[in-house]
Amino acid sequence: MPESGYVLAGFEALRLIILNFMAGKRGRWNNNFTKEQIAHFFETKISGLLHSYGQNFSGKKLYHKYNAAETKVYQQCKDSGLFGNCPMIADSGGFQISNGRLTRHEADMLLTMYYDWIEEYPDIIERAFILDVPPGPGCRVFNNFDDVYKLNLQSYLRAREMDDEIRKKIIYVHHFRTPKLWEIYTKIMEENDMFPAFEHHGTGGIVANMASDMALTCILYVLPIIPLIIEAKKWGRDYLNFHILGGAHYRDMFFYELIKYAVWKEHKFTINLSYDSSGIFKQVMYARYMYTMDGHGWMKKMDIRSFNLGRRFYDMPVQGQGNTVEGMMQTTIDELADENGWARINMDGVYDPARGTLHEDVKIYSMLRILANYEKYEKSLRQKVRELYPYYEAGAVDELAKEQFFYHSDDIVQHLNAGKRTKKQHAKSTAIFNSLDMLKNLDIGKCKHIVDTILQKDEFFELTKKAEDKLL
Repeated sequence: MPESGYVLAGFEALRLIILNFMAGKRGRWNNNFTKEQIAHFFETKISGLLHSYGQNFSGKKLYHKYNAAETKVYQQCKDSGLFGNCPMIADSGGFQISNGRLTRHEADMLLTMYYDWIEEYPDIIERAFILDVPPGPGCRVFNNFDDVYKLNLQSYLRAREMDDEIRKKIIYVHHFRTPKLWEIYTKIMEENDMFPAFEHHGTGGIVANMASDMALTCILYVLPIIPLIIEAKKWGRDYLNFHILGGAHYRDMFFYELIKYAVWKEHKFTINLSYDSSGIFKQVMYARYMYTMDGHGWMKKMDIRSFNLGRRFYDMPVQGQGNTVEGMMQTTIDELADENGWARINMDGVYDPARGTLHEDVKIYSMLRILANYEKYEKSLRQKVRELYPYYEAGAVDELAKEQFFYHSDDIVQHLNAGKRTKKQHAKSTAIFNSLDMLKNLDIGKCKHIVDTILQKDEFFELTKKAEDKLL
């Protein structure tokens, strides 16, 4: 079982990258690893593999082969032998509707075809997100909030009506990010007894760059988690399988571990929490950075652009000597290889001068190193949370302990922000104590108050205006 809740989005891209490397078509293949070793890595290091069913849906002239093509993506990945039994998950493509890439006609087609696909090919995936459609920038399918309610209700009822074995695979998504979204998705869940029909739940809207983030008096994730915990307890469950769409920063991971531990300590209730990102591709192939852990259990960011490779990497010693960025890359990649029984590789300048890009083995090992970091860091943060929590417990009656809690939590968040102190980072750290109180009391009234006041600034007011204009 993996000790990381990380789910790799866009995993299908790795299939060809690794297979071409193993076939000697790209880079310096030297029997570095076997398919069985890579499969074991994915099975033990991360919680799942995510591909978006609807990512190529926009603008097609013919759709009669679309479901077969999507099935082929998963089948090729399964047949490759690279991913073993790591769960494969389908995202619906509702995001493509929300951000305006699909017309209303295309959205209606997606809703029908997506669920038909799940029913037609039930064994090709282990889990699939419900097709959720909150409004977003540029969305072309809603004229008012009643449209939002009707389309989502139609989708959620279709999912609920599936056969039991298929429905168990569906991840029910509960949105909360503005007052109207809180109202709509709460109504859908409560009036239709949605919660007990599904084994897996989740939320979105976490990474939205909205105006209210700085003003929040709690960690954002507690707002959807609390009503879902209440629903779970109402239906006799002592667990919540909960996925957060996005939110894979190391700081987020600290908050996840804190929430899981607090809910267990206070309610003897288990949250099995996962989250997704496609960050390994962006970090290595575009932004050119990766992380390594220092001797104190903190991640340090490495700028691996060519001009920076010869520079000193912080003050991290190797055999008593300061090291360069390239040297630290070699050290951290060697650790990865040794931990997994793979052949070591040579950085050799990191970049292939003939191709003007990363050596293929360096690229692949670096991406896999990032995946392994999530498990490594979750273990580290789990321990830090256990050391921090007694200060919260004592802080309920002891002001000195409460001050110690703020000091230590602020220190953790600062380390997770590469040692920088920012207004946003400080705002998040000061909200932690309040969040733990909300989780302890399962204070849904406070959740709704925060949404109605602070998050009210993020409302989709254009839908209200559209409705008013239509009346005129």
